[in-house]
Amino acid sequence: SHLGITLCALLFLTGCASSLFTPYPEQAKTFRQAATQGDLSLAEKQLNKRVKGKDKLLYLQERGRIAQIQGNIEQSRADYAAAISIYDANDQAAIVRLGEAGRAAGSLLVNDNALAYRGQDYERIMLHSLQALNYWQESDFEGAAVEFRRASLEQDVAKQKRDKAIAKAEEEAKKNEVNISDVEKQLGGLNTAAAGVRNSIENAYAYYLAGVFREGTGDYNNALVDYKRAYEINPKLTLLSKDIKRVEQKQRGQTQNKAEVVIAYEQGFIPPRRGLNLPVPTIHGYFAVEIPTYSGVSSAVPALRISGAQQQTQTQVAAQLNAMAARALKEQLPGILVRQVLRAKVKYETQKQVNKELGAFAAFSTQMYNFISEQADLRSWLTLPASAQVARFSISPGEHTLTLSGNSGSSQVRINAKPNSTILIRAVDGYGQLHTTVMPTLEVLP
Repeated sequence: SHLGITLCALLFLTGCASSLFTPYPEQAKTFRQAATQGDLSLAEKQLNKRVKGKDKLLYLQERGRIAQIQGNIEQSRADYAAAISIYDANDQAAIVRLGEAGRAAGSLLVNDNALAYRGQDYERIMLHSLQALNYWQESDFEGAAVEFRRASLEQDVAKQKRDKAIAKAEEEAKKNEVNISDVEKQLGGLNTAAAGVRNSIENAYAYYLAGVFREGTGDYNNALVDYKRAYEINPKLTLLSKDIKRVEQKQRGQTQNKAEVVIAYEQGFIPPRRGLNLPVPTIHGYFAVEIPTYSGVSSAVPALRISGAQQQTQTQVAAQLNAMAARALKEQLPGILVRQVLRAKVKYETQKQVNKELGAFAAFSTQMYNFISEQADLRSWLTLPASAQVARFSISPGEHTLTLSGNSGSSQVRINAKPNSTILIRAVDGYGQLHTTVMPTLEVLP
């Protein structure tokens, strides 16, 4: 019976209160603070304790990202590989999330945090792109090519799955008499935050990096496809028209003997979700439920300025990950609301039964438990950048020094440019300083 389950749950949950009742952004504060102050090894230490249990995927992504920025590529590659295999295993299991929530008695009595973290599509796509960069950094160009391919493939797969999932969730909402548009009206902040992108999946940064890699290794046909797809997603990325023209010339055998310099800039932090209490009407009257939302997501995006080698330029936004995160949540809202309403009904029935059978103290305990356990699922990969940006220019062969200036300081980068080569410089801010990495040069041999 629900009653038995509730009492067991009450006892059980006192033992695992931390993960269910402490919102993830609170837990993440400690390692994010350490990372923001540039103490990346402390951040890593705090994550080491947590890379087990149901949120393993989340912590592997976080630790892999921090290790990568620190330059600990071996650790990052291992963490990202473990995270990728969790996504792949989830695909194999192919559990429909709504069905899973319906079956998991624990989650219906507690909250969505009781379910294992399954990741977001935009996280998964970035994961493959970042892993590709790990391989590139180790000069494992075959490994990088595989991950760039996966990043593109996952975007196609995710788009098909997403449309089906939204339709199914909307149907469930209708069946359970949950009025989504009423709730959406109360989420002004979320709607504003999500407005910056056309969906939560297509990532022009992922395509752009893949294009740079393929062009740099002489795979011009696929590079052209990548640049064109990036342009379709983000026509505001004006440097792409030049890229497309240049690759078309290379296909015809025209080269300029210059070196291409590409800057990939990952700026800021993706914002955390926050909980919002809302009254949701059901057949038993109104229930107060807490749902996740985003608010106050900044649309101001500081660029990285680049000077030196007779260049004066700045980065352009390729992907707004903060807006993609908000859009992803907006797309999941129908499913979240249905689960919340089903959960509220179970709690209501349980409360009634406890009142009747076990008296005032048990009723009070259950009421307290229902109140405390009403927690929105605020989990998301919080060390991802708020925006991903790119800049590009050609320079003559030889030794050059570039100065990169961003929000968290500036950095001087020395490069040795060879004819017909591509040099990718990664810059990441938000971690106490501007971290820069010059990637192994790609050369197309004549």
